Amino acid sequence: MRRHVILALGAAAVLAACRGGAQDAASLMRGPDGIPGWARTGETQTFNREGLYGYIDGGAEIVLPYGFRELSVSRYRPAGGGEKEITLEIYRMATGEDAFGLYATKLEGGEAPAPGVLSDSWIVPGQAALVKGPFTVNVLGPDCGEGELAAFAAAVERLVPGSGTVRPEGLGRLPRDGMVPSSARFLKGAVAAANESPFLEGEAWGFGKPGAGGTAATVAYTAKYAADPGVSKLALVAFATAPPDGVLEEAVRSSFDYYLQDVREAGGVIEGRNPAGRLFLFARRGAFAALVLGEPDEAAARARLEAVLSARR
Repeated sequence: MRRHVILALGAAAVLAACRGGAQDAASLMRGPDGIPGWARTGETQTFNREGLYGYIDGGAEIVLPYGFRELSVSRYRPAGGGEKEITLEIYRMATGEDAFGLYATKLEGGEAPAPGVLSDSWIVPGQAALVKGPFTVNVLGPDCGEGELAAFAAAVERLVPGSGTVRPEGLGRLPRDGMVPSSARFLKGAVAAANESPFLEGEAWGFGKPGAGGTAATVAYTAKYAADPGVSKLALVAFATAPPDGVLEEAVRSSFDYYLQDVREAGGVIEGRNPAGRLFLFARRGAFAALVLGEPDEAAARARLEAVLSARR
């Protein structure tokens, strides 16, 4: 029996090593150490819901609806000395889906993943980001090369608890054909919705407003689609409580009349075109509504609208 216990403990140690030495959430939020080639400097700052406004002035309204729990900010310099500095931001959210939603607010589509990072990630000059479990991680190093940022992000990822990226199930309803890679977003809150498109503004949509019985507020799933000569967008809106018949349709018709031309309604679909001739479509079925925004190909626009409203995932 003693031999079996020893073997079990040894197997557990090997498994932990394979997981890359992930820390518990509390230790991670105190500021991770042991990043190869880098040393943490000063105390780690932590921010709760109230303190978040002081750190990202004007941006807290985007973060909070995604189940924000805590933010930690740590700073690092090269272990061997030097003037370069990396700022590490770790957002702890309520769920993995919430963490993905926050991470995706900065996605434009087509971003390159950070080399060596297994979870969803992106990297651009001076910055990298990843999402793993309920944590969204930003690595900010304006004076660092992309290789340095990628290695730093990969080292941090190994310390983050969780088993990879958790994508909201609703994203699976969006048609894959023609979708721009890394463009999918999960929208929560009125500010994120309005930032996504002026056609998602207004109380009629119910973003940020809980449904009956305290159910979650309206959310949306969006992605960009490539088509010659440009890019369009598809939005699928899932209501916590289906709006009364006609209320949302009236609001959408009003916004179409304001922004578009040749607006008309037929067969339950509201449509219009912008000055460039791109097609905009809206339709609702029960607790779901969909918008096609700026598609140059009419056949593709109508097929995409039907596909997303007919999907069963």
